[in-house]
Amino acid sequence: MKNKKIVLFIIIALSTPTLIACTKYSKENKNFASEIEQSQQVKDNLDKVDNKDKTTLVDNKKENENIQEDGTTNTVVKIEGIRKEFLEKLDNIQKELDALPEKKDSDAGVTNAMKNYYGKSYDMYDQALNEIYSLLKKELSPEIMKNLQTEQVKWIEQKEAAADKEASQYKGGTFEFVAYKVSLYESTKKRCYELVREYMMD
Repeated sequence: MKNKKIVLFIIIALSTPTLIACTKYSKENKNFASEIEQSQQVKDNLDKVDNKDKTTLVDNKKENENIQEDGTTNTVVKIEGIRKEFLEKLDNIQKELDALPEKKDSDAGVTNAMKNYYGKSYDMYDQALNEIYSLLKKELSPEIMKNLQTEQVKWIEQKEAAADKEASQYKGGTFEFVAYKVSLYESTKKRCYELVREYMMD
C-alpha cells in the first residue's frame, strides 16, 4: 500500500511538468492563433486603406486633369472653339451702334449727339470687355492669367492716361468730354479685339 502511494506520487510528480508544458503550449498556440488573426486584420485594414488611397488618387487625377505625371500643369494658353463667336459679337456691337439715331448727328459734329453716341459706344464695348475678361479668368491657366492681370492693369492706366491727354486738348471747351469718351471707346474696342485674337481660337 505504501509502495502504491509512492508510485502514485512519482507518477503525479512526473506528470505535472508535462501538464504544465501542455497548458503552456496550448496557451502559446492560442496566442499564436490570435496574433495571426490580428495580423490578418491589420493586413485587411491596410488593403482597405490602400484601395481607398488608390481610389482617391484616381478621383484626384480626374479632378485635376491639368496635372501631369511629372508634377507640371498643362498650360491653357488659348480657349478653343469660341474666337469666331466673340469676333461676331464685337462686330455686331458696332453694327448696333451704327444704327443708333444719334449716329448721323454725331458724324455731323453735333456735340450733344457725340456725347450720347460715344458714351453709349464706350459702355457697350466696356461691357463686352468685362465679359471677355471674365471668361478668360475662368478658363485660362493660373500662370497665364496672372500675366494677363498684370498686363490688364497697365492697359487700364494707359487707357485713362490717353483719354486724359485727348480731353486736355479741349480743356474747358464743349468738346472736352467728347474727346475723353471717344478715346475710351476706341481704346476699349481695340482691347476687346486684341484679347479675343490673342487668347481665343477656333
